[in-house]
Amino acid sequence: MPVALALRTPPRTLPRQVLSRLAGALLVTTAALLFGVPGSAWAANGAGQGRAALAGVTGVATLAPGEVGMIALPVGGGRALFEHNAERAFNPASTMKLVTSYAALALLGPEYRWRTSIYLGGKLEAGELHGDLVLRGGGDPKLVIEDLSELIRRMMASGLRRIDGDLVLDDSLYDLAGENLGPLDGDASQPYNVAPDAALFNFKAVQITVRPSGQVAEIALDPALAGVAVINEVRVQPGACSNDGAFLVSDGGDEQNPAIRVGGTIHSACGEQAQFSAVLTHRQFARALFKAAWESAGGSWEGEVRVVRGAARGVPWLVWESPRSLAQVVEDIHKNSNNVMARELLLQIGAELSQPPSTVARARKVVRSWLELQGLRFPELMLDNGAGLSRDARISARSLARLLVHAAGGPYADTMRLSLPLAGVDGTMKRRFVGEALSARAWIKTGSLEGVRAIAGYVDASSGQRYVVVMIVNSASAAQSRSAQDGFLRWVFTNG
Repeated sequence: MPVALALRTPPRTLPRQVLSRLAGALLVTTAALLFGVPGSAWAANGAGQGRAALAGVTGVATLAPGEVGMIALPVGGGRALFEHNAERAFNPASTMKLVTSYAALALLGPEYRWRTSIYLGGKLEAGELHGDLVLRGGGDPKLVIEDLSELIRRMMASGLRRIDGDLVLDDSLYDLAGENLGPLDGDASQPYNVAPDAALFNFKAVQITVRPSGQVAEIALDPALAGVAVINEVRVQPGACSNDGAFLVSDGGDEQNPAIRVGGTIHSACGEQAQFSAVLTHRQFARALFKAAWESAGGSWEGEVRVVRGAARGVPWLVWESPRSLAQVVEDIHKNSNNVMARELLLQIGAELSQPPSTVARARKVVRSWLELQGLRFPELMLDNGAGLSRDARISARSLARLLVHAAGGPYADTMRLSLPLAGVDGTMKRRFVGEALSARAWIKTGSLEGVRAIAGYVDASSGQRYVVVMIVNSASAAQSRSAQDGFLRWVFTNG
């Protein structure tokens, strides 16, 4: 039946941006009324119409239709509220973590906990171990300094005070041979680039604090690293505080004499500044961290760290069980978008459900098989390392939305949803929608790479209906798409 629509000329006091949103929304609504299909299907008729449809739900008229995939699906079932390029495969950046985390919750269970085992490679007499101390890494993605300190306390309570051999790390749970473990962007000092390791300590990262003191800078490391020199090349300039940016961190020294080089320029008026940085090799970091923690607890050790696959044999002397459940680790992964934790989580799926040792390829196969058993066949899916820290990872907006709808209907619905950053409250969404009606009504995982911006999660619309929302932008100008993401979430909240 023909539909007549009339639009009064809006008052001139309305901002141009509001007029643009009204016009775009009218185009989308007209399409739905005239053709009985979602605005996206109508938008596919032409680039100009596609741009107008996108403008109607984002408030941004500059998005190129071919560079965006998006969808809003009611959790309870039914037609999409809006979709555009929903079937096209895009690089999803960190929203790929949702696939890994949901599979892990289903396959391992939310109460799954990691175990790190300690073996004595010699005789323990009068507090002294005559031999090596062997640590078998269990893949714990968050074995932080507090955990290591408690493990050391338990070892000392069991009678060990002095180690006259080496600390031997058995990292054979994972086989990463042939994997590209280098930093994605070439910056090895960034914690997001840390490679997985079955015996990972404290994310292989420390907080580096730089404090101006007159014309020089004082540098402190937290946690402490024993035997590591700090090469201070920081320049302190007088004057008002300006946007200095991060100071520069790189490795110095050599294999036997590790060092951390800290450079850059800071202004004295800025006061103390701190940042987390990944430093050293896995072996160097493990030795420096363990030695500092061991000696701080009153122990004695002058040995080295060696990595020997298969060194752990027999019955362990002590077993450390992580105080964190898988559900808590998933929350850490989502709220803070932690890459190395997500990568280790994928490998842990392989360690538990495939032939050991776990490889990325075997773990991916387990996840894909599980998805297909759930009726979630995603032919375009390229999971890669499971964290989205990849140029090769691919998934469509529809597939990611179907995964979230499936999760919302299963036993881990609340675990998944509540693990996501809450708009205006915490995580990577803490500063978005503050003071708006949408605050605390949207649980959204964000994703960011050069040329990629993405959001995926849940929105409770003003109607009371809950929606799954996904928006992925792959474009040279993706970094400017945040206002479009926010506009889409507001549109779903208002129109859902």
